[in-house]
Amino acid sequence: MSDGAPDSDRGRLFLVTGTDPDQRRALATALTRRLGRAVVVDGEALERLVRLGPLEPWTGAPSSAQLRDRLLRWSAALAVAETHQLEGYDAVLVEDALGDRLEDLLDLVAPEPVHLVVIGSGVDPTTPRWGLWVGAPGPVDDVAVDVLSRLPEALVVTADQP
Repeated sequence: MSDGAPDSDRGRLFLVTGTDPDQRRALATALTRRLGRAVVVDGEALERLVRLGPLEPWTGAPSSAQLRDRLLRWSAALAVAETHQLEGYDAVLVEDALGDRLEDLLDLVAPEPVHLVVIGSGVDPTTPRWGLWVGAPGPVDDVAVDVLSRLPEALVVTADQP
């Protein structure tokens, strides 16, 4: 299906990722305003709601405990997104999913199609070139309009669709 929606009643799933959390959030918010019936699901904000103590940034290769924590965060964020999608909302997930972590997150999304938007400045060079890559948002509203005009380029099919 060209718009990535499995049926007309279910909302679509978007993923905005990149190196700068403020840029990710700004673009996700701008997209959500233009989509109409849509919500932003910020994985980092969700983790802050349920975790005691500060979030520790990854420096170097993540430990197995950090990877488990990230999988928990992604699973929770996807559950929130899916709950809204079932009610017809488009869900814009904001996450740090670069390098090989992008494939890990998309594995959790499967078999659902996702509109992937990668803010490409400073991205880990091992990040797969899937979805729609945009430059660092200057006028973020202009970038959001550009993304929405190029949605077919953003679509990533995570599994064979019937």
